[in-house]
Amino acid sequence: MEKVQVGFPPEDLKRIEKEVKEGKYPNKSEAIRDKVRKSYILEAIVLMREVTEDLDQEEELERLEKVRDRKYEEYKKSSS
Repeated sequence: MEKVQVGFPPEDLKRIEKEVKEGKYPNKSEAIRDKVRKSYILEAIVLMREVTEDLDQEEELERLEKVRDRKYEEYKKSSS
């Protein structure tokens, strides 16, 4: 795993530290990794909502559902 240095606004860091302290995550790194993985799922959902505004785009909707399913499976594997 490659390491990177990232800066966070104090309020974001406090929220992450609170979640670690509450036991939701074992450490700050895992909390951040989990939030990044979840952001991929959120991006897929946003794209799906945009596509569903135009129901003539059935093929694109199917493609995005596959992306969502794949990202969710990746998330489940990485969370276990």
